[in-house]
Amino acid sequence: MKKWGKAVLFILPLVCMVAAVNWYVDSYAYLRVTYDRISEEMAERGMNVEGLQESDFNDRKLLLACLNRQTAPKEIIVAGSSRVMNFDHTMFGTDSFYNTGLSESTVYDLLAVAGILDRKGQLPEKMIIGVDAFLFNASHDNDRWKDLEDYEIYMEEKIANRQEDASRNAETAGGRAAELQVDTGRDNAKWLSLDYFRYNITRLWGRRRFEVDYTTDWETECYLKHYDGSIAYERSLREVDVSEVEALTGQSIGEHVVYRLTDYQEIDAESMALFSGLTDYLQSRGVEVIWYLPPYSPMMYNYIESEEQFRIALQVEDSIRKKASERGIALYGSYDPAGCGLEMGDLYDVYHVKTEKMPDTFYRVQ
Repeated sequence: MKKWGKAVLFILPLVCMVAAVNWYVDSYAYLRVTYDRISEEMAERGMNVEGLQESDFNDRKLLLACLNRQTAPKEIIVAGSSRVMNFDHTMFGTDSFYNTGLSESTVYDLLAVAGILDRKGQLPEKMIIGVDAFLFNASHDNDRWKDLEDYEIYMEEKIANRQEDASRNAETAGGRAAELQVDTGRDNAKWLSLDYFRYNITRLWGRRRFEVDYTTDWETECYLKHYDGSIAYERSLREVDVSEVEALTGQSIGEHVVYRLTDYQEIDAESMALFSGLTDYLQSRGVEVIWYLPPYSPMMYNYIESEEQFRIALQVEDSIRKKASERGIALYGSYDPAGCGLEMGDLYDVYHVKTEKMPDTFYRVQ
Protein backbone atom coordinates (compact mmCIF):
# COMPACT_ATOMS: atom_id res chain seq x y z
CA MET A 1 0.00 0.00 0.00
CA LYS A 2 2.88 2.34 0.75
CA LYS A 3 4.19 1.89 -2.80
CA TRP A 4 0.75 2.64 -4.22
CA GLY A 5 0.49 5.66 -1.98
CA LYS A 6 3.84 6.99 -3.15
CA ALA A 7 2.85 6.40 -6.77
CA VAL A 8 -0.38 8.32 -6.28
CA LEU A 9 1.46 11.18 -4.57
CA PHE A 10 3.87 11.32 -7.50
CA ILE A 11 1.30 11.00 -10.30
CA LEU A 12 -1.48 13.18 -8.87
CA PRO A 13 0.46 16.48 -9.14
CA LEU A 14 1.36 15.64 -12.75
CA VAL A 15 -2.26 14.91 -13.58
CA CYS A 16 -3.33 18.14 -11.92
CA MET A 17 -0.67 20.08 -13.84
CA VAL A 18 -1.82 18.65 -17.18
CA ALA A 19 -5.45 19.48 -16.41
CA ALA A 20 -4.59 22.97 -15.14
CA VAL A 21 -2.52 23.89 -18.22
CA ASN A 22 -5.13 22.49 -20.62
CA TRP A 23 -7.88 24.45 -18.87
CA TYR A 24 -5.91 27.69 -18.51
CA VAL A 25 -4.52 27.88 -22.05
CA ASP A 26 -7.31 25.97 -23.84
CA SER A 27 -5.87 26.93 -27.23
CA TYR A 28 -8.61 25.23 -29.26
CA ALA A 29 -11.55 26.32 -27.07
CA TYR A 30 -12.48 22.88 -25.75
CA LEU A 31 -12.77 23.52 -22.00
CA ARG A 32 -12.77 27.00 -20.48
CA VAL A 33 -14.15 28.92 -23.46
CA THR A 34 -16.05 26.97 -26.11
CA TYR A 35 -17.37 28.09 -29.46
CA ASP A 36 -20.85 27.20 -28.23
CA ARG A 37 -20.41 29.64 -25.35
CA ILE A 38 -19.16 32.40 -27.65
CA SER A 39 -22.02 31.84 -30.09
CA GLU A 40 -24.51 32.03 -27.23
CA GLU A 41 -23.24 35.48 -26.28
CA MET A 42 -23.39 36.62 -29.92
CA ALA A 43 -26.70 35.13 -31.03
CA GLU A 44 -28.76 35.33 -27.85
CA ARG A 45 -27.33 38.41 -26.15
CA GLY A 46 -26.24 40.44 -29.17
CA MET A 47 -22.68 40.77 -27.93
CA ASN A 48 -19.62 41.48 -30.07
CA VAL A 49 -16.44 39.52 -29.38
CA GLU A 50 -12.92 40.84 -28.88
CA GLY A 51 -9.77 38.73 -28.60
CA LEU A 52 -10.55 36.08 -31.21
CA GLN A 53 -7.77 37.03 -33.61
CA GLU A 54 -5.24 37.18 -30.79
CA SER A 55 -6.39 33.71 -29.75
CA ASP A 56 -5.87 32.27 -33.25
CA PHE A 57 -9.49 31.16 -33.32
CA ASN A 58 -11.04 28.71 -35.78
CA ASP A 59 -13.52 30.87 -37.69
CA ARG A 60 -15.20 27.84 -39.27
CA LYS A 61 -16.04 26.26 -35.93
CA LEU A 62 -17.33 29.58 -34.63
CA LEU A 63 -19.46 30.01 -37.75
CA LEU A 64 -20.98 26.55 -37.30
CA ALA A 65 -21.76 27.27 -33.66
CA CYS A 66 -23.40 30.59 -34.58
CA LEU A 67 -25.48 29.15 -37.43
CA ASN A 68 -26.62 26.34 -35.15
CA ARG A 69 -27.99 29.05 -32.83
CA GLN A 70 -30.25 30.44 -35.55
CA THR A 71 -33.90 29.77 -34.85
CA ALA A 72 -35.25 30.94 -38.21
CA PRO A 73 -33.98 31.69 -41.74
CA LYS A 74 -32.34 35.05 -42.32
CA GLU A 75 -33.48 37.47 -44.97
CA ILE A 76 -29.89 38.00 -46.16
CA ILE A 77 -26.81 35.82 -45.89
CA VAL A 78 -23.42 37.02 -47.12
CA ALA A 79 -20.84 34.37 -48.03
CA GLY A 80 -17.30 34.54 -49.32
CA SER A 81 -13.77 35.36 -48.26
CA SER A 82 -12.36 37.96 -45.88
CA ARG A 83 -13.04 40.55 -48.60
CA VAL A 84 -16.77 40.49 -47.73
CA MET A 85 -16.39 40.18 -43.96
CA ASN A 86 -17.13 43.83 -43.25
CA PHE A 87 -20.53 43.83 -44.96
CA ASP A 88 -22.81 44.31 -41.95
CA HIS A 89 -26.56 44.47 -41.35
CA THR A 90 -26.64 48.28 -41.30
CA MET A 91 -25.59 48.37 -44.98
CA PHE A 92 -28.67 46.40 -45.99
CA GLY A 93 -31.22 47.94 -43.63
CA THR A 94 -32.29 44.71 -41.94
CA ASP A 95 -31.54 42.90 -38.70
CA SER A 96 -32.38 39.61 -40.40
CA PHE A 97 -28.84 39.24 -41.68
CA TYR A 98 -25.74 37.14 -41.11
CA ASN A 99 -22.27 37.39 -42.61
CA THR A 100 -20.70 33.94 -43.07
CA GLY A 101 -17.46 35.21 -44.60
CA LEU A 102 -14.45 32.97 -43.90
CA SER A 103 -10.73 33.62 -44.12
CA GLU A 104 -9.00 32.02 -47.12
CA SER A 105 -12.37 30.84 -48.37
CA THR A 106 -12.64 28.32 -51.19
CA VAL A 107 -15.55 27.01 -53.24
CA TYR A 108 -15.75 24.12 -50.76
CA ASP A 109 -16.38 26.61 -47.95
CA LEU A 110 -19.30 28.06 -49.93
CA LEU A 111 -20.79 24.58 -50.26
CA ALA A 112 -20.27 23.90 -46.57
CA VAL A 113 -22.01 27.12 -45.51
CA ALA A 114 -24.97 26.35 -47.76
CA GLY A 115 -24.97 22.79 -46.44
CA ILE A 116 -25.28 23.93 -42.82
CA LEU A 117 -28.17 26.23 -43.68
CA ASP A 118 -29.94 23.75 -45.96
CA ARG A 119 -29.74 20.92 -43.47
CA LYS A 120 -31.32 23.16 -40.84
CA GLY A 121 -34.04 24.23 -43.27
CA GLN A 122 -32.80 27.80 -42.99
CA LEU A 123 -31.74 28.88 -46.44
CA PRO A 124 -32.14 32.68 -46.68
CA GLU A 125 -34.36 34.77 -48.94
CA LYS A 126 -31.22 36.26 -50.51
CA MET A 127 -27.65 35.01 -50.59
CA ILE A 128 -24.89 37.41 -51.58
CA ILE A 129 -21.83 35.46 -52.68
CA GLY A 130 -18.45 37.14 -53.00
CA VAL A 131 -16.84 35.78 -56.16
CA ASP A 132 -13.09 36.27 -55.88
CA ALA A 133 -10.97 35.53 -58.94
CA PHE A 134 -8.96 32.98 -56.93
CA LEU A 135 -12.09 30.94 -56.20
CA PHE A 136 -11.40 28.88 -59.32
CA ASN A 137 -7.65 28.42 -58.85
CA ALA A 138 -7.31 24.79 -57.73
CA SER A 139 -3.54 25.11 -57.30
CA HIS A 140 -4.08 27.54 -54.43
CA ASP A 141 -6.86 25.76 -52.56
CA ASN A 142 -6.27 25.05 -48.88
CA ASP A 143 -7.74 22.47 -46.53
CA ARG A 144 -9.20 24.78 -43.89
CA TRP A 145 -12.66 23.98 -45.26
CA LYS A 146 -12.25 20.42 -43.99
CA ASP A 147 -13.34 21.61 -40.55
CA LEU A 148 -16.78 21.74 -42.20
CA GLU A 149 -16.21 18.82 -44.56
CA ASP A 150 -19.34 16.90 -43.49
CA TYR A 151 -21.53 19.77 -44.66
CA GLU A 152 -19.59 20.17 -47.89
CA ILE A 153 -20.17 16.46 -48.61
CA TYR A 154 -23.85 16.89 -47.78
CA MET A 155 -24.20 19.78 -50.24
CA GLU A 156 -22.26 18.04 -53.01
CA GLU A 157 -24.65 15.11 -52.71
CA LYS A 158 -27.66 17.42 -52.81
CA ILE A 159 -26.33 19.13 -55.92
CA ALA A 160 -25.57 15.82 -57.62
CA ASN A 161 -29.08 14.53 -56.97
CA ARG A 162 -30.99 17.72 -57.74
CA GLN A 163 -31.80 17.02 -61.36
CA GLU A 164 -32.40 13.29 -60.88
CA ASP A 165 -34.60 13.20 -57.82
CA ALA A 166 -34.20 15.95 -55.25
CA SER A 167 -35.61 13.81 -52.45
CA ARG A 168 -34.33 10.31 -53.26
CA ASN A 169 -31.02 10.61 -51.41
CA ALA A 170 -31.89 13.45 -49.05
CA GLU A 171 -32.17 11.08 -46.11
CA THR A 172 -28.80 9.47 -46.87
CA ALA A 173 -27.02 12.78 -47.28
CA GLY A 174 -28.61 14.26 -44.18
CA GLY A 175 -27.81 11.17 -42.13
CA ARG A 176 -24.17 11.31 -43.17
CA ALA A 177 -23.82 14.90 -42.06
CA ALA A 178 -25.74 14.23 -38.85
CA GLU A 179 -23.43 11.35 -37.95
CA LEU A 180 -20.17 13.21 -38.61
CA GLN A 181 -20.97 16.84 -37.82
CA VAL A 182 -18.40 18.92 -35.94
CA ASP A 183 -18.86 19.36 -32.20
CA THR A 184 -18.32 22.97 -31.15
CA GLY A 185 -18.97 22.42 -27.43
CA ARG A 186 -16.91 21.15 -24.53
CA ASP A 187 -14.68 18.11 -25.00
CA ASN A 188 -13.96 16.72 -21.53
CA ALA A 189 -11.43 14.25 -22.94
CA LYS A 190 -9.11 17.24 -23.43
CA TRP A 191 -8.69 17.76 -19.69
CA LEU A 192 -6.02 15.04 -19.52
CA SER A 193 -4.96 14.90 -23.18
CA LEU A 194 -1.17 14.80 -23.39
CA ASP A 195 -1.20 15.92 -27.03
CA TYR A 196 -3.30 18.93 -26.06
CA PHE A 197 -1.00 19.57 -23.11
CA ARG A 198 2.12 19.55 -25.32
CA TYR A 199 0.61 22.13 -27.66
CA ASN A 200 -0.77 24.27 -24.85
CA ILE A 201 2.67 24.36 -23.22
CA THR A 202 4.11 25.97 -26.36
CA ARG A 203 1.37 28.59 -26.19
CA LEU A 204 1.93 29.12 -22.47
CA TRP A 205 5.61 29.92 -22.94
CA GLY A 206 4.57 32.49 -25.53
CA ARG A 207 2.01 33.92 -23.10
CA ARG A 208 -0.79 33.04 -25.48
CA ARG A 209 -4.11 31.57 -24.41
CA PHE A 210 -7.64 31.47 -25.73
CA GLU A 211 -9.32 34.46 -24.13
CA VAL A 212 -12.18 36.67 -25.30
CA ASP A 213 -14.16 39.63 -24.02
CA TYR A 214 -17.69 40.70 -24.90
CA THR A 215 -18.84 44.22 -25.67
CA THR A 216 -21.71 46.16 -27.22
CA ASP A 217 -19.24 48.57 -28.86
CA TRP A 218 -19.18 48.39 -32.67
CA GLU A 219 -15.47 49.30 -32.87
CA THR A 220 -12.66 48.87 -30.34
CA GLU A 221 -8.87 48.99 -30.31
CA CYS A 222 -8.71 45.37 -31.48
CA TYR A 223 -10.19 43.11 -34.15
CA LEU A 224 -13.88 42.68 -33.32
CA LYS A 225 -16.35 40.00 -34.40
CA HIS A 226 -19.89 41.38 -34.51
CA TYR A 227 -22.97 39.47 -33.47
CA ASP A 228 -24.19 39.60 -37.09
CA GLY A 229 -21.07 37.77 -38.28
CA SER A 230 -19.37 40.85 -39.74
CA ILE A 231 -16.13 42.29 -38.41
CA ALA A 232 -14.55 45.59 -37.47
CA TYR A 233 -10.81 45.85 -37.99
CA GLU A 234 -8.45 47.00 -35.27
CA ARG A 235 -7.75 50.72 -34.86
CA SER A 236 -4.24 50.42 -36.32
CA LEU A 237 -5.78 49.34 -39.64
CA ARG A 238 -8.71 51.73 -39.47
CA GLU A 239 -6.28 54.63 -39.13
CA VAL A 240 -3.61 53.34 -41.52
CA ASP A 241 -1.90 55.96 -43.64
CA VAL A 242 -2.35 55.69 -47.39
CA SER A 243 1.44 55.71 -47.84
CA GLU A 244 1.63 52.42 -45.90
CA VAL A 245 -1.02 50.83 -48.12
CA GLU A 246 0.82 52.02 -51.22
CA ALA A 247 4.12 50.70 -49.87
CA LEU A 248 2.65 47.28 -49.09
CA THR A 249 1.04 47.10 -52.52
CA GLY A 250 4.27 48.19 -54.19
CA GLN A 251 6.13 45.48 -52.31
CA SER A 252 3.69 42.80 -53.54
CA ILE A 253 3.99 44.06 -57.09
CA GLY A 254 7.78 44.17 -56.82
CA GLU A 255 7.75 40.53 -55.68
CA HIS A 256 5.33 39.62 -58.52
CA VAL A 257 2.69 38.39 -56.08
CA VAL A 258 -1.05 38.71 -56.39
CA TYR A 259 -2.84 36.80 -53.66
CA ARG A 260 -3.70 33.25 -54.85
CA LEU A 261 -3.35 34.16 -58.52
CA THR A 262 0.02 32.50 -59.09
CA ASP A 263 0.19 29.13 -60.91
CA TYR A 264 -3.18 29.97 -62.43
CA GLN A 265 -3.27 29.27 -66.16
CA GLU A 266 -6.96 28.45 -66.55
CA ILE A 267 -10.24 28.46 -64.67
CA ASP A 268 -10.56 25.14 -62.86
CA ALA A 269 -13.51 23.31 -64.44
CA GLU A 270 -14.39 21.33 -61.30
CA SER A 271 -14.45 24.40 -59.07
CA MET A 272 -16.60 26.29 -61.57
CA ALA A 273 -18.97 23.31 -61.90
CA LEU A 274 -19.40 23.14 -58.11
CA PHE A 275 -19.98 26.89 -57.92
CA SER A 276 -22.54 26.77 -60.72
CA GLY A 277 -24.20 23.71 -59.22
CA LEU A 278 -24.50 25.42 -55.86
CA THR A 279 -26.06 28.47 -57.49
CA ASP A 280 -28.54 26.32 -59.41
CA TYR A 281 -29.48 24.44 -56.25
CA LEU A 282 -30.04 27.62 -54.26
CA GLN A 283 -32.21 29.05 -57.02
CA SER A 284 -34.22 25.81 -57.16
CA ARG A 285 -34.94 26.29 -53.45
CA GLY A 286 -36.27 29.79 -54.00
CA VAL A 287 -33.15 31.68 -52.87
CA GLU A 288 -32.42 34.92 -54.69
CA VAL A 289 -28.71 34.60 -55.50
CA ILE A 290 -26.57 37.70 -55.95
CA TRP A 291 -22.96 37.54 -57.10
CA TYR A 292 -20.55 40.22 -55.92
CA LEU A 293 -17.13 40.95 -57.44
CA PRO A 294 -14.90 42.67 -54.84
CA PRO A 295 -12.61 45.30 -56.39
CA TYR A 296 -8.83 45.36 -56.39
CA SER A 297 -7.03 48.58 -55.56
CA PRO A 298 -6.10 50.85 -58.50
CA MET A 299 -2.42 49.95 -58.17
CA MET A 300 -3.05 46.21 -58.04
CA TYR A 301 -5.63 46.23 -60.84
CA ASN A 302 -3.30 48.12 -63.14
CA TYR A 303 -0.63 45.55 -62.40
CA ILE A 304 -3.03 42.65 -63.11
CA GLU A 305 -3.93 44.23 -66.44
CA SER A 306 -0.29 44.70 -67.37
CA GLU A 307 0.95 41.19 -66.49
CA GLU A 308 -0.04 38.26 -68.71
CA GLN A 309 0.25 35.74 -65.88
CA PHE A 310 -2.40 37.55 -63.80
CA ARG A 311 -4.89 38.46 -66.53
CA ILE A 312 -6.75 35.27 -65.62
CA ALA A 313 -8.63 37.51 -63.16
CA LEU A 314 -10.10 39.42 -66.11
CA GLN A 315 -11.14 36.10 -67.70
CA VAL A 316 -12.88 35.10 -64.47
CA GLU A 317 -14.88 38.33 -64.44
CA ASP A 318 -15.91 37.84 -68.08
CA SER A 319 -16.97 34.27 -67.32
CA ILE A 320 -18.97 35.29 -64.25
CA ARG A 321 -20.70 38.06 -66.20
CA LYS A 322 -21.79 35.56 -68.87
CA LYS A 323 -23.00 33.00 -66.36
CA ALA A 324 -24.91 35.64 -64.42
CA SER A 325 -26.65 36.70 -67.62
CA GLU A 326 -27.49 33.09 -68.55
CA ARG A 327 -28.96 32.34 -65.11
CA GLY A 328 -30.71 35.65 -64.53
CA ILE A 329 -28.52 36.41 -61.52
CA ALA A 330 -28.01 39.95 -60.31
CA LEU A 331 -24.33 40.85 -60.54
CA TYR A 332 -22.82 43.55 -58.35
CA GLY A 333 -19.38 45.13 -58.37
CA SER A 334 -16.29 44.56 -60.45
CA TYR A 335 -12.63 43.72 -59.96
CA ASP A 336 -12.00 47.04 -61.75
CA PRO A 337 -11.93 49.75 -59.04
CA ALA A 338 -12.95 52.48 -61.48
CA GLY A 339 -16.60 51.48 -61.26
CA CYS A 340 -16.88 52.49 -57.62
CA GLY A 341 -14.29 55.24 -57.60
CA LEU A 342 -11.99 53.27 -55.30
CA GLU A 343 -8.81 55.04 -54.31
CA MET A 344 -5.74 53.80 -52.44
CA GLY A 345 -6.86 55.66 -49.33
CA ASP A 346 -10.02 53.52 -49.27
CA LEU A 347 -8.13 50.35 -48.30
CA TYR A 348 -6.90 48.95 -45.00
CA ASP A 349 -4.13 46.99 -46.70
CA VAL A 350 -3.36 45.46 -50.10
CA TYR A 351 -6.76 43.80 -50.64
CA HIS A 352 -9.34 44.87 -48.06
CA VAL A 353 -11.62 47.86 -48.60
CA LYS A 354 -12.52 50.08 -45.66
CA THR A 355 -15.97 49.50 -44.19
CA GLU A 356 -17.22 53.00 -44.97
CA LYS A 357 -16.39 52.45 -48.66
CA MET A 358 -17.94 48.98 -48.93
CA PRO A 359 -21.45 50.21 -49.86
CA ASP A 360 -19.98 52.01 -52.89
CA THR A 361 -18.42 48.76 -54.12
CA PHE A 362 -21.82 47.04 -54.02
CA TYR A 363 -23.39 48.51 -57.16
CA ARG A 364 -25.40 46.59 -59.75
CA VAL A 365 -23.71 46.04 -63.10
CA GLN A 366 -26.27 43.69 -64.69
